[in-house]
Amino acid sequence: MRPKVFLYEEQLLEVLASNVEQTTGVAYEWRGEYVYHVYTKAPEVAPSGYPAVAYIRVFKDLEAFEDSRETFYEYLFDHPKNGTHLLLICLYQGAEKLEHKAHLFDIGSVIGCDIHFVPQKCDLYSRSKGLLEIGTLEEKSVLIVGLGSFGSNIAIELAKAGIGKFILVDMDFLELQNIARHQSGINDLGRFKTKAVRDLILQKNPYAKVETHEVSINDNIPLLRELLTTADLTICATDTNRSRHNINQVAIELNKTVIFGRAVTRAEGGDVFILRGNTKPCYACLINDDGTMKYGSEEEISSVRQVSELLPAYVSPQEKDSFIQVGLSSDILPICNMMVKLALIELSQNTPSILASQSQELNYNYYFWANRRTQHYLNYSPFNAAKGMPTILKWYGVTVPGNEDCTCCI
Repeated sequence: MRPKVFLYEEQLLEVLASNVEQTTGVAYEWRGEYVYHVYTKAPEVAPSGYPAVAYIRVFKDLEAFEDSRETFYEYLFDHPKNGTHLLLICLYQGAEKLEHKAHLFDIGSVIGCDIHFVPQKCDLYSRSKGLLEIGTLEEKSVLIVGLGSFGSNIAIELAKAGIGKFILVDMDFLELQNIARHQSGINDLGRFKTKAVRDLILQKNPYAKVETHEVSINDNIPLLRELLTTADLTICATDTNRSRHNINQVAIELNKTVIFGRAVTRAEGGDVFILRGNTKPCYACLINDDGTMKYGSEEEISSVRQVSELLPAYVSPQEKDSFIQVGLSSDILPICNMMVKLALIELSQNTPSILASQSQELNYNYYFWANRRTQHYLNYSPFNAAKGMPTILKWYGVTVPGNEDCTCCI
């Protein structure tokens, strides 16, 4: 199997434009797989793999280009590297096209490699053309507040769909208890969730623009107002009613659309609400006087911070831990996917996209989902014997009326 070498066109063009004869880069290697990604400058996202030295040499003479393997071997013979992998990328600008080849020094021998190019302009979504309005989505910006298990999954799916700009807001760091349901892994422990998710987005679409803010929106309402103003759509994936209320209030003032989503007890189920600007109902219309939801069930408690806000300070850490009840990642994914679907429909409005046509069917303002027939959903019919009655693993849409006594929306 010939080694595979991936070159980034944008960086390669800079080398050619500089008129240098040779430059040194870094090749990140997947050991045992003979796959190398070559960089001539530090990438925006930390690369994966083990580093090895790479030389990029631009030949002016075709004969020297053709003899590059032999000259490379002679160079290595005179400059032994103690078995370290070395790559030589050879370029020659022919009359009609750029000629290229690569040689790998491995265990005393020089091996020819196959070169692949990562394009200058992202074409990862070309297969979606006709289904998604790629150009339209590329110009759209999405504000995601809360980059936990919900926000991280939603951000990655929107990146796959071709959204061009992301604004990420979350004040928390990635902790061990987050890993099971978060898109990021253990290599990102201790990092801001915003930074970790930014890198995941850029791995899917390296040409996306990603802006991050490591702040609490509850303490930065002017910033929240500024971000909501610039975004085409806001996703509220936070886990507190205070933050949701603040987003709700600012969105009403600015006449902005927001998609709210949450899970309920141990991700037994979940729901999604769409606020469409300054029209009734708003998110506050769903809240009872005691802070509980008029529709749906008790909120899932998934973090120590949530418990600390709900319980007195004198409650022991052990007792607080007992209140944390999270569901499986597979239980929250259906809710995340519905939020992504609704987001794409909103962003595709007034375009010929197939997604925009779905707005005629998904025209409710509130959707709910049940994962299991336990606790709050015990009265649901069994999935295999529902006979038209409510059951698990199925979405239901409702048009929630506005609350005439609501002080947020008028």
